[in-house]
Amino acid sequence: MTSAPQGSATTYRLAPALVVRMVGRSLVGLAVLVAVATAAGVLLGTGGAVAGVVALTGLVAVAVRAWYLFRVARAVRLADDGYAVHLLGGVGATSASWLQVQEVVAAGPGAQPYLVLRLRDGRSTRLPMAALAADADDVALEVRRRVRDAHSA
Repeated sequence: MTSAPQGSATTYRLAPALVVRMVGRSLVGLAVLVAVATAAGVLLGTGGAVAGVVALTGLVAVAVRAWYLFRVARAVRLADDGYAVHLLGGVGATSASWLQVQEVVAAGPGAQPYLVLRLRDGRSTRLPMAALAADADDVALEVRRRVRDAHSA
Protein backbone atom coordinates (compact mmCIF):
# COMPACT_ATOMS: atom_id res chain seq x y z
CA MET A 1 0.00 0.00 0.00
CA THR A 2 3.04 2.28 -0.18
CA SER A 3 3.30 3.19 -3.82
CA ALA A 4 2.10 2.02 -7.19
CA PRO A 5 4.29 2.68 -10.23
CA GLN A 6 2.41 3.83 -13.30
CA GLY A 7 4.87 3.75 -16.18
CA SER A 8 7.39 6.42 -15.23
CA ALA A 9 5.19 7.81 -12.47
CA THR A 10 4.84 6.75 -8.85
CA THR A 11 1.79 7.45 -6.76
CA TYR A 12 1.40 7.37 -3.01
CA ARG A 13 -1.84 6.71 -1.16
CA LEU A 14 -3.09 8.36 1.98
CA ALA A 15 -2.01 6.81 5.27
CA PRO A 16 -4.73 4.52 6.66
CA ALA A 17 -4.88 6.49 9.94
CA LEU A 18 -5.63 9.68 8.01
CA VAL A 19 -8.35 7.94 5.98
CA VAL A 20 -9.95 6.64 9.18
CA ARG A 21 -10.01 10.20 10.59
CA MET A 22 -11.56 11.55 7.38
CA VAL A 23 -14.24 8.86 7.35
CA GLY A 24 -14.87 9.43 11.05
CA ARG A 25 -15.51 13.12 10.40
CA SER A 26 -17.95 12.13 7.66
CA LEU A 27 -19.80 9.89 10.11
CA VAL A 28 -20.02 12.70 12.67
CA GLY A 29 -21.40 15.01 9.97
CA LEU A 30 -23.92 12.35 9.01
CA ALA A 31 -25.00 11.98 12.65
CA VAL A 32 -25.69 15.72 12.80
CA LEU A 33 -27.74 15.53 9.59
CA VAL A 34 -29.76 12.60 10.91
CA ALA A 35 -30.44 14.49 14.16
CA VAL A 36 -31.63 17.52 12.18
CA ALA A 37 -33.76 15.29 9.93
CA THR A 38 -35.26 13.61 13.00
CA ALA A 39 -36.14 16.95 14.55
CA ALA A 40 -37.62 18.13 11.24
CA GLY A 41 -39.65 14.91 11.01
CA VAL A 42 -41.06 15.45 14.49
CA LEU A 43 -41.92 19.08 13.75
CA LEU A 44 -43.47 18.31 10.37
CA GLY A 45 -45.26 15.20 11.57
CA THR A 46 -43.57 12.84 9.09
CA GLY A 47 -42.03 10.69 11.81
CA GLY A 48 -38.74 8.95 11.22
CA ALA A 49 -39.13 8.45 7.48
CA VAL A 50 -37.06 11.49 6.56
CA ALA A 51 -34.36 10.59 9.09
CA GLY A 52 -34.29 7.03 7.78
CA VAL A 53 -33.79 8.17 4.19
CA VAL A 54 -31.07 10.63 5.25
CA ALA A 55 -29.33 7.95 7.33
CA LEU A 56 -29.43 5.32 4.59
CA THR A 57 -28.31 7.70 1.86
CA GLY A 58 -25.59 9.10 4.10
CA LEU A 59 -24.27 5.67 5.04
CA VAL A 60 -24.01 4.71 1.38
CA ALA A 61 -22.19 7.98 0.63
CA VAL A 62 -19.76 7.48 3.54
CA ALA A 63 -19.10 3.89 2.46
CA VAL A 64 -18.36 4.99 -1.11
CA ARG A 65 -16.06 7.73 0.18
CA ALA A 66 -14.24 5.29 2.46
CA TRP A 67 -13.76 2.83 -0.41
CA TYR A 68 -12.46 5.62 -2.66
CA LEU A 69 -10.04 6.95 -0.05
CA PHE A 70 -8.73 3.50 0.92
CA ARG A 71 -8.51 1.91 -2.54
CA VAL A 72 -8.45 4.53 -5.31
CA ALA A 73 -7.35 7.95 -4.08
CA ARG A 74 -3.75 9.02 -4.48
CA ALA A 75 -2.25 11.77 -2.35
CA VAL A 76 0.97 12.38 -4.28
CA ARG A 77 1.99 11.66 -7.86
CA LEU A 78 5.63 11.83 -8.90
CA ALA A 79 6.10 11.78 -12.67
CA ASP A 80 9.00 12.48 -15.00
CA ASP A 81 7.81 16.03 -15.64
CA GLY A 82 6.95 16.98 -12.04
CA TYR A 83 4.79 16.30 -9.05
CA ALA A 84 1.19 16.84 -7.99
CA VAL A 85 -0.35 16.73 -4.52
CA HIS A 86 -4.03 15.85 -4.08
CA LEU A 87 -6.36 15.53 -1.07
CA LEU A 88 -3.91 17.21 1.30
CA GLY A 89 -4.62 20.74 2.39
CA GLY A 90 -2.12 23.32 3.58
CA VAL A 91 0.79 21.98 1.55
CA GLY A 92 1.45 25.19 -0.36
CA ALA A 93 2.09 24.74 -4.07
CA THR A 94 0.19 21.62 -5.13
CA SER A 95 2.16 20.98 -8.30
CA ALA A 96 5.33 21.99 -10.12
CA SER A 97 7.83 20.67 -12.60
CA TRP A 98 11.08 19.23 -11.30
CA LEU A 99 12.97 22.06 -13.00
CA GLN A 100 11.10 24.54 -10.78
CA VAL A 101 12.35 22.78 -7.63
CA GLN A 102 15.38 24.59 -6.27
CA GLU A 103 15.92 22.63 -3.07
CA VAL A 104 14.55 19.61 -1.22
CA VAL A 105 14.91 19.59 2.55
CA ALA A 106 13.60 17.50 5.39
CA ALA A 107 11.87 19.42 8.15
CA GLY A 108 10.24 18.26 11.33
CA PRO A 109 8.38 20.86 13.34
CA GLY A 110 7.33 19.01 16.45
CA ALA A 111 7.06 15.26 15.95
CA GLN A 112 5.76 15.47 12.38
CA PRO A 113 8.35 14.96 9.61
CA TYR A 114 7.88 16.97 6.40
CA LEU A 115 9.60 17.04 3.06
CA VAL A 116 9.82 20.62 1.82
CA LEU A 117 10.26 21.32 -1.89
CA ARG A 118 11.39 24.93 -2.33
CA LEU A 119 10.60 26.35 -5.73
CA ARG A 120 12.56 28.96 -7.70
CA ASP A 121 9.68 31.46 -7.58
CA GLY A 122 9.64 31.54 -3.77
CA ARG A 123 6.74 29.14 -3.28
CA SER A 124 7.17 25.79 -1.59
CA THR A 125 5.41 22.48 -1.11
CA ARG A 126 5.37 20.94 2.35
CA LEU A 127 4.61 17.21 2.22
CA PRO A 128 3.57 15.72 5.57
CA MET A 129 5.19 12.30 5.54
CA ALA A 130 2.77 10.95 8.16
CA ALA A 131 -0.09 11.53 5.70
CA LEU A 132 1.38 9.08 3.18
CA ALA A 133 1.18 5.30 3.24
CA ALA A 134 4.88 5.07 2.43
CA ASP A 135 8.26 5.07 4.04
CA ALA A 136 9.37 8.70 4.41
CA ASP A 137 12.95 7.89 3.42
CA ASP A 138 11.82 6.14 0.24
CA VAL A 139 9.69 9.13 -0.78
CA ALA A 140 12.52 11.57 -0.04
CA LEU A 141 15.02 9.51 -2.03
CA GLU A 142 12.72 9.32 -5.03
CA VAL A 143 11.95 13.05 -4.95
CA ARG A 144 15.64 13.92 -4.71
CA ARG A 145 16.49 11.50 -7.54
CA ARG A 146 13.86 13.02 -9.80
CA VAL A 147 15.05 16.57 -9.03
CA ARG A 148 18.68 15.55 -9.66
CA ASP A 149 17.77 13.82 -12.94
CA ALA A 150 15.77 16.83 -14.16
CA HIS A 151 18.58 19.27 -13.38
CA SER A 152 21.33 17.10 -14.89
CA ALA A 153 19.51 16.49 -18.19
